[in-house]
Amino acid sequence: MVYMRKKLIAIISLVLLIAIAFVLNYGYTNKKEEAAKNGYSQNSQVIQTSTSSAKETSTEKDKLFTGIFTTYREEREINRSRSIDALKEIVENKNTSEATRDEAQRQIIKLTEITNQEMIIENLIKAKGFQDAVVMIDNGIVNVIVQADKLSEEEVAQIVDIVSRQTGVSLDNIKIMTRLE
Repeated sequence: MVYMRKKLIAIISLVLLIAIAFVLNYGYTNKKEEAAKNGYSQNSQVIQTSTSSAKETSTEKDKLFTGIFTTYREEREINRSRSIDALKEIVENKNTSEATRDEAQRQIIKLTEITNQEMIIENLIKAKGFQDAVVMIDNGIVNVIVQADKLSEEEVAQIVDIVSRQTGVSLDNIKIMTRLE
């Protein structure tokens, strides 16, 4: 009888913790999505303003690009956060098999490592003189979006070198793009 009460209390506690985590996560992601939408709508206003005027200042371009790159990062972070939260639920579920729990923990570690690699690569690209860059690593493919009108062969080689050194990914799996208006 005492054992059943303890088990019931433990189950109720876990359900409450999961519910609280869900509510907190929901509120957190809604705030981030709203911020991303507000940033996007501000970027749309900058685009409309800049296209209506014949002269476009470099500060308006910088704000536009910064907003786009910030939006990319926020979307990546939101998606990654959702994936990690789902994996944490698997790990914390007592009904999950040991093998599944271990695989979920490996995936969490892998996602954390990928996030760290993306951040390092972005910072190294900026250190090479580019204004901004976004890196997305997925299934052995690395996509790099650089803030530039166009890239010289030397600049592409620098970026490819940074990415391949940090990730170990072959050159065939590295895609570099520029972001234009």
